[in-house]
Amino acid sequence: MSAITAQTTVELNDGNRMPQIGFGVYQLTDAAECAAALGAALDAGYTHFDTAAAYDNESMLGDFFAGSTVARDELFITTKCWISEFGKAQTRASLEQSLKKLQMEYVDLYLLHWPVDETMMDAWEALIAMQAEGKIKSIGVSNFSVARFEDFFFKQSDVIPTVNQIESHPLRPQADVQSYCEGKGIVTEAYSPLARADVLGSEGLKSLAEETGKSPAQVVLRWHLQQGRVIIPKSAKPARVRENIALYDFALSDAQMAVVDGLNQDQTVISWRPNDGIGWY
Repeated sequence: MSAITAQTTVELNDGNRMPQIGFGVYQLTDAAECAAALGAALDAGYTHFDTAAAYDNESMLGDFFAGSTVARDELFITTKCWISEFGKAQTRASLEQSLKKLQMEYVDLYLLHWPVDETMMDAWEALIAMQAEGKIKSIGVSNFSVARFEDFFFKQSDVIPTVNQIESHPLRPQADVQSYCEGKGIVTEAYSPLARADVLGSEGLKSLAEETGKSPAQVVLRWHLQQGRVIIPKSAKPARVRENIALYDFALSDAQMAVVDGLNQDQTVISWRPNDGIGWY
């Protein structure tokens, strides 16, 4: 049995540590629903919460945690800067606005939300400066391909991101990106880890669920954990919130892992990107 537990963290290349499982809040924009989901997540044992300026719910997280009894240093909070706010002054202002909405003095991880060429490196310089000021504990990126790192980013900066948050799931694990990131000391964090449920009806996963006594979703999430990825499943349903973190009383064998690996179709479930058609992804 793997030693992965609800308290398992991964070490980032700056020395900070990040819980391996987090709670995503994308599309949770109704205040009551968001608060109920956050309450269920906190009760279930989540301490890592992932939001973004573009999600329009940072204020909901701020209100919830301000009214909770959990200490700030027991939480790991991620938010992201949207591309329209890339730039040295703009990115600084965006973080200040996020901190105000979150009612926090710092965030644990701040990400550049999508890669673009024109303003991204100025935004990255702003992140480096704000990390030095203590407003950000760790800095990272999201949606970066190997080509984006090699052909653009690392030609202009020698500061290595701590995290690359990417779409990753059995239909499109992006193993090449993870392998590249591992070589650079960058942690891979999977969003849409369940492929927005598109994969859960597969016969292979149903068989693994029967073998393990778990749900297909739990099998997939455990598969991610055993490959070393950080995951941020999301749900507004309290029962599903609890199910998604109940991953620690079973492990997948090498043969079972191979079944999930075999679902790869290099198929994205993300239909929109801010710069479609220009070959970045």
